[in-house]
Amino acid sequence: MMIGSNSSGDLVFLTWLPDEADDDLEASMHRAYEAISRHLEAHGAVAIQERVFCDLEAENDILRIRADVIGRTGAGRVPPTLIQGAPSHGGLVAGIHVIAVRPSGRDPIATITWDERACGVRVSGAEADYLGLSDVGRALGAGDHDTPADETRDTLLLAARLLETQSWSFNDVCRTWFYLDDILSWYDEFNASRNEFFAGLGLLNGSRPGTIPASTGICGRNPRGHRCTLDLLAVRPRPERPLTIEMLHNPLQNEAPDYGSAFSRGLTVATASCRTFLVSGTASIDETGATVHTADFESQTRRTLDNIESLLASRGAVMENICQATAFVKERGNIGRLRSILKARGLADLPVICTIDDICREDLLVEIDATAVIPLRSADNG
Repeated sequence: MMIGSNSSGDLVFLTWLPDEADDDLEASMHRAYEAISRHLEAHGAVAIQERVFCDLEAENDILRIRADVIGRTGAGRVPPTLIQGAPSHGGLVAGIHVIAVRPSGRDPIATITWDERACGVRVSGAEADYLGLSDVGRALGAGDHDTPADETRDTLLLAARLLETQSWSFNDVCRTWFYLDDILSWYDEFNASRNEFFAGLGLLNGSRPGTIPASTGICGRNPRGHRCTLDLLAVRPRPERPLTIEMLHNPLQNEAPDYGSAFSRGLTVATASCRTFLVSGTASIDETGATVHTADFESQTRRTLDNIESLLASRGAVMENICQATAFVKERGNIGRLRSILKARGLADLPVICTIDDICREDLLVEIDATAVIPLRSADNG
């Protein structure tokens, strides 16, 4: 099933979800990539990121089928980021997220490479310029680092170098996604490494251009055996086109740096036509930074949704504006409860990929990240 966002802005968000009764990987992946290719072509969009949540044993088959389908259409410029995300229904693929841009046609589309490996895409839209990096660190050797924290540092340094090759920097980065193998054994070390990196760039002073990105930091193995995988999205204004980037604040939660995590709860990117909400991975954490509703999945889920709803409401959006989301659930048996809670809140059709994964705290049972879009009145219309 394909769920697409057709906002009036430059960005297009696609989520593909498998039929829960579909256990034929070959046929399912052909349908997935044919649907993605058709949607991108219909909207004149270029993919700048693709994340596949799957059983990594299916990696070779997924990449083969993707190359067969997308190779005919030219839709894929950069290999996808494959993340171990056990499907909630017991198949091999939990879902696929794609972020794409409608190019303006004024500037060429640039494929960003490192050591002859494609790592990202830069595209100029009508309203802004966009840069996506995927699976940063694939150019690093697995096992070349003494500690996972060292690997995190080098992954971030490589991302900075890749940005520099395009004359961009981390000041332009709005969103990061970190997928960490065996997260519970070294999350504190990850945070220390990320904090040190962002502090060194001056990104912890709370003012733009010193705003830390919205972020997801979650458990997720990658096929290469690295401990840290990173995707990021960066945005820059076009000349004489309005673009504002602001932090989202939630009265139900304190700011993540207050308890040692270098990320914003969320950011908004507003152009003339729309406002895009980039909501970080969100869990049942209160205004003091403490986990609430320990050992109570349903209460944790409701608090998580309340936190997201509060962030969106702070700048005029509602939950129904969400166009892409990921739910990470610690125990498979709770997936049905999650779906029941979403249905009770009128969110049964939320475009959410559900996977089974550990979360950054032992006592957290669910985490959800989200992207939402609302239209804004065009400046041309007053």
